[in-house]
Amino acid sequence: MRQLLGNFGKTMRKKTRAERRREKLKRAKNIPLSQKIKPFLSFRHPITRFCLLFLGLLFVFSILLYLKPVKQYFSNLITPFIASQTAWILKTFGMKIYTSDITISGESFGVQISGNCSPILVTVIFLSAVIAFPALLKEKVLGGVLGAVFIYFLNIFRIIFIFLVGVYAPQYFEEAHIYVSQTICMVMVAIFWLLWAGKWVRYASAQ
Repeated sequence: MRQLLGNFGKTMRKKTRAERRREKLKRAKNIPLSQKIKPFLSFRHPITRFCLLFLGLLFVFSILLYLKPVKQYFSNLITPFIASQTAWILKTFGMKIYTSDITISGESFGVQISGNCSPILVTVIFLSAVIAFPALLKEKVLGGVLGAVFIYFLNIFRIIFIFLVGVYAPQYFEEAHIYVSQTICMVMVAIFWLLWAGKWVRYASAQ
């Protein structure tokens, strides 16, 4: 009897983690597709709830941004302030810069800070993702505030980068403006959100 139990124990120990994973995947393949996607159709599923809340918040914030008083506020106050701060940083490095409302000009090149150069849209996307994520209120507030500040200064350095490209390599201005700078900003904001969700949030990991 003891020998039989010993042989049984050895047989059970022979199954490695990789083998158990393969068996689990094999069982999962036999599950119908309708059964696999059924949990995602419920609002109780965390991924589904996050996606729906994120899209809903993004829709509401986008509508608010298109309201005339909101657009005038950002165009009359925020955008000129961004232009003045960007010009101040460029002047700090010894460049001769002139500003006029939302226009930044040098000796041979100038840019106008339009809606595409504003950090508002990226901030709205980030805040929607923060609010939709399952976290404590204080964690959302901290992530939202730090993220908004990060995006604001990231956008200023983006404008500086575009301006310098326009001054020293104007042939690459369009590519730098449309593709390179926007892609880098979106990637860095996504990384910041992932760091917040993965490192700072304790509520979601405890669920």
